[in-house]
Amino acid sequence: ILLSTLSCSKSETPTSGTMSLDNKLYGSAPYYSLGFTFSDAKKVSTLANPGPDITIEAGVLEGGVSVVPFLEANTLEPAFGFIGQYSTSAEAEAAFNTLVSAGSPTWIDMGAPLAANQVWVFRTGDDTYAKLLILSLSLNTGVNPYFASCTFKWVYQPDGSKTFPAL
Repeated sequence: ILLSTLSCSKSETPTSGTMSLDNKLYGSAPYYSLGFTFSDAKKVSTLANPGPDITIEAGVLEGGVSVVPFLEANTLEPAFGFIGQYSTSAEAEAAFNTLVSAGSPTWIDMGAPLAANQVWVFRTGDDTYAKLLILSLSLNTGVNPYFASCTFKWVYQPDGSKTFPAL
């Protein structure tokens, strides 16, 4: 009876949700932060193997002069595709909800410049896809290291196709 109960209680990994990430450092040499892995739908240490799919960071990007928050990927190829910046959260939510495919965006190395009410697509190192809606973002440049946090809504396509599952 116990074995049948355990096998029936197996839960599926979510393919969508809302996540908050920040770049707070933990530990003591080596330091680590927590990122997010889509395939497991959870936060993962940057020291883990495999590491997280995405993390949030803050710094001055090449060619820039200001500190900005940005999403970084644990991939060998450009992983972020910018879909759009929207004036209101309602417009951003509508664009996110109607985005049914990762399509063929121009892939870039980092999710930058990052701002609230943006929609992005993400390609993991395993060539699976997710779409992200940036809900909120904060940046504190008065601390060392700079502190960034981001809350985003996400939908993940685990089968490798570019079509996102219906919610």
